[in-house]
Amino acid sequence: MIRKKSRWFGGALMAMVLTGTGLVAAPGTAQAASPMTAFSAEAYDYYAGYAWATWSNTGQYSSFKVCDDGAPDGHRAVGYISWQGGGSISRQAAGGTGTCSVSTNVYIPAGRRVTMYACERKGPNPPDILCGAPIERIAGS
Repeated sequence: MIRKKSRWFGGALMAMVLTGTGLVAAPGTAQAASPMTAFSAEAYDYYAGYAWATWSNTGQYSSFKVCDDGAPDGHRAVGYISWQGGGSISRQAAGGTGTCSVSTNVYIPAGRRVTMYACERKGPNPPDILCGAPIERIAGS
Protein backbone atom coordinates (compact mmCIF):
# COMPACT_ATOMS: atom_id res chain seq x y z
CA MET A 1 0.00 0.00 0.00
CA ILE A 2 2.81 2.42 0.87
CA ARG A 3 4.53 1.65 -2.44
CA LYS A 4 1.42 2.50 -4.43
CA LYS A 5 0.99 5.79 -2.58
CA SER A 6 4.65 6.68 -3.00
CA ARG A 7 4.53 5.91 -6.76
CA TRP A 8 1.38 7.99 -7.06
CA PHE A 9 2.97 10.85 -5.11
CA GLY A 10 6.15 10.59 -7.22
CA GLY A 11 4.12 10.69 -10.42
CA ALA A 12 2.08 13.66 -9.21
CA LEU A 13 5.26 15.46 -8.15
CA MET A 14 6.87 14.79 -11.56
CA ALA A 15 3.76 16.08 -13.34
CA MET A 16 3.87 19.28 -11.28
CA VAL A 17 7.57 19.77 -12.05
CA LEU A 18 7.07 19.21 -15.77
CA THR A 19 4.04 21.49 -15.84
CA GLY A 20 5.94 24.19 -13.97
CA THR A 21 8.87 23.87 -16.37
CA GLY A 22 6.51 24.04 -19.34
CA LEU A 23 4.94 27.22 -18.03
CA VAL A 24 8.29 28.84 -17.34
CA ALA A 25 9.67 27.89 -20.76
CA ALA A 26 6.56 28.93 -22.68
CA PRO A 27 6.98 31.86 -25.07
CA GLY A 28 5.71 35.26 -24.03
CA THR A 29 2.78 37.08 -25.49
CA ALA A 30 3.29 37.99 -29.13
CA GLN A 31 3.65 41.67 -29.90
CA ALA A 32 1.06 43.35 -32.08
CA ALA A 33 2.12 43.95 -35.67
CA SER A 34 2.85 47.52 -36.73
CA PRO A 35 0.56 49.30 -39.18
CA MET A 36 2.05 50.62 -42.43
CA THR A 37 1.59 54.16 -43.76
CA ALA A 38 2.91 55.48 -47.08
CA PHE A 39 2.88 59.10 -48.27
CA SER A 40 2.97 60.78 -51.68
CA ALA A 41 6.03 62.81 -52.68
CA GLU A 42 4.72 66.15 -51.35
CA ALA A 43 3.71 64.88 -47.91
CA TYR A 44 6.43 66.85 -46.15
CA ASP A 45 5.54 70.21 -47.73
CA TYR A 46 3.23 71.93 -45.24
CA TYR A 47 1.49 74.03 -47.91
CA ALA A 48 0.88 71.25 -50.44
CA GLY A 49 -1.86 68.70 -50.74
CA TYR A 50 -0.73 65.11 -50.29
CA ALA A 51 -1.92 61.51 -50.29
CA TRP A 52 -1.40 58.83 -47.69
CA ALA A 53 -2.30 55.15 -47.62
CA THR A 54 -2.53 52.96 -44.56
CA TRP A 55 -2.81 49.23 -43.90
CA SER A 56 -3.64 48.12 -40.35
CA ASN A 57 -1.57 44.86 -40.41
CA THR A 58 -3.70 43.43 -37.60
CA GLY A 59 -4.21 39.93 -38.97
CA GLN A 60 -5.03 38.17 -42.18
CA TYR A 61 -7.99 40.48 -42.90
CA SER A 62 -6.52 43.94 -42.30
CA SER A 63 -8.02 47.23 -43.45
CA PHE A 64 -6.50 49.31 -46.26
CA LYS A 65 -7.53 52.84 -47.22
CA VAL A 66 -6.14 55.98 -48.84
CA CYS A 67 -6.75 59.59 -47.82
CA ASP A 68 -6.33 63.04 -49.37
CA ASP A 69 -4.96 65.66 -46.97
CA GLY A 70 -3.23 69.03 -46.84
CA ALA A 71 -4.02 72.09 -48.91
CA PRO A 72 -6.61 71.73 -51.70
CA ASP A 73 -4.72 71.11 -54.95
CA GLY A 74 -7.25 69.59 -57.37
CA HIS A 75 -5.59 66.16 -57.10
CA ARG A 76 -7.09 62.98 -55.80
CA ALA A 77 -5.23 60.48 -53.62
CA VAL A 78 -4.44 56.99 -54.92
CA GLY A 79 -2.98 54.18 -52.83
CA TYR A 80 -1.64 50.78 -53.82
CA ILE A 81 -0.91 47.64 -51.81
CA SER A 82 0.55 44.41 -53.20
CA TRP A 83 1.84 41.24 -51.61
CA GLN A 84 4.12 38.35 -52.37
CA GLY A 85 2.36 35.43 -54.02
CA GLY A 86 -0.93 37.27 -54.17
CA GLY A 87 -2.18 40.30 -55.93
CA SER A 88 -2.66 43.99 -55.56
CA ILE A 89 -5.42 46.41 -54.65
CA SER A 90 -5.73 50.13 -55.29
CA ARG A 91 -8.09 52.68 -53.79
CA GLN A 92 -8.85 56.35 -54.54
CA ALA A 93 -10.00 59.17 -52.30
CA ALA A 94 -11.99 61.08 -54.90
CA GLY A 95 -13.78 63.57 -52.65
CA GLY A 96 -10.96 66.09 -52.31
CA THR A 97 -8.95 67.29 -49.34
CA GLY A 98 -10.00 65.76 -46.04
CA THR A 99 -11.63 62.66 -47.52
CA CYS A 100 -10.68 58.98 -47.52
CA SER A 101 -11.58 55.99 -49.64
CA VAL A 102 -13.85 53.32 -48.28
CA SER A 103 -11.74 51.01 -46.13
CA THR A 104 -11.39 47.51 -47.54
CA ASN A 105 -10.23 44.35 -45.79
CA VAL A 106 -7.23 42.75 -47.46
CA TYR A 107 -6.40 39.07 -46.95
CA ILE A 108 -2.60 38.70 -46.64
CA PRO A 109 -1.22 35.63 -44.84
CA ALA A 110 1.41 36.29 -42.17
CA GLY A 111 4.99 36.10 -43.39
CA ARG A 112 4.30 37.53 -46.87
CA ARG A 113 6.21 40.58 -48.13
CA VAL A 114 3.87 43.57 -48.48
CA THR A 115 4.61 46.67 -50.60
CA MET A 116 2.58 49.85 -50.39
CA TYR A 117 2.79 53.36 -51.87
CA ALA A 118 0.68 56.48 -52.37
CA CYS A 119 0.39 58.86 -55.32
CA GLU A 120 -1.67 61.80 -56.51
CA ARG A 121 -3.70 61.97 -59.71
CA LYS A 122 -5.37 64.78 -61.67
CA GLY A 123 -8.57 62.82 -62.26
CA PRO A 124 -10.01 59.31 -62.13
CA ASN A 125 -7.58 57.86 -64.69
CA PRO A 126 -3.78 57.51 -64.83
CA PRO A 127 -1.13 58.76 -65.05
CA ASP A 128 -0.22 58.96 -61.38
CA ILE A 129 1.96 61.87 -60.26
CA LEU A 130 3.99 62.68 -57.18
CA CYS A 131 4.30 59.05 -56.06
CA GLY A 132 6.10 58.54 -52.78
CA ALA A 133 8.73 55.90 -52.15
CA PRO A 134 7.32 52.38 -51.76
CA ILE A 135 7.51 50.94 -48.27
CA GLU A 136 7.82 47.24 -47.50
CA ARG A 137 7.14 45.05 -44.51
CA ILE A 138 6.46 41.42 -43.72
CA ALA A 139 2.78 40.82 -42.89
CA GLY A 140 2.27 40.11 -39.22
CA SER A 141 5.46 41.86 -38.11
